[in-house]
Amino acid sequence: MANSADTDREYAYFRAVGSFDPAEMTGVLGIEPSECWSTEDEFEIRGNTFNRRSSSWKLDSGHGDNEGLDIHISALLGTLSSQRDGLLRASTIAKLQIVCVGFYYQSFSWEPNFEHQKELTALGVGFWFDTYSFGDYHEEMVELREQVGGRQDGKSEAE
Repeated sequence: MANSADTDREYAYFRAVGSFDPAEMTGVLGIEPSECWSTEDEFEIRGNTFNRRSSSWKLDSGHGDNEGLDIHISALLGTLSSQRDGLLRASTIAKLQIVCVGFYYQSFSWEPNFEHQKELTALGVGFWFDTYSFGDYHEEMVELREQVGGRQDGKSEAE
C-alpha cells in the first residue's frame, strides 16, 4: 500500500489511558513513551484551550501509515513482550490497548493475527479500533478526541 493521497492508510500504537502520572507509567514499563500527558494538562487547538480528561502514555510502532496493521502490531509486541511484569502492573492502574487506526476509501475488513491476540491478552492488553472513511472530517475528529481523551458516546476512555 503506497502512502499517497489516494490510498488507504493505517497504523497502530500502544497506549495506556486513565488517571496516573505518566512518569510512573514510564517507570513501571521501563520504556520511554513516544508521547504522554497528564489529566488536566492544558493543550490548544485553533486558538482554543482545553484540559485533558485523562492521562495518556503512547508508544508508536516505528512504522509509517503505509504499512499494514499486522506489521505495526508485530513491532509493538517485539517491544512490549519483554516487559511482561511491567505490563501486568500497569494494567492495574490504566487501561492498556493496541489502538488500530485506519482511513479507507471503501469498506474495512481485517482479521487480527490470532497469535498476536493471544499474546496481547496474556499481557493484559486489549484492542481499540478507529476506522474512518476519507472524504469527511473523521481524521480531524480522531485527533480532537485523542487530545481531549473522550469517546464519541461522551464517556471518557478511562471509564
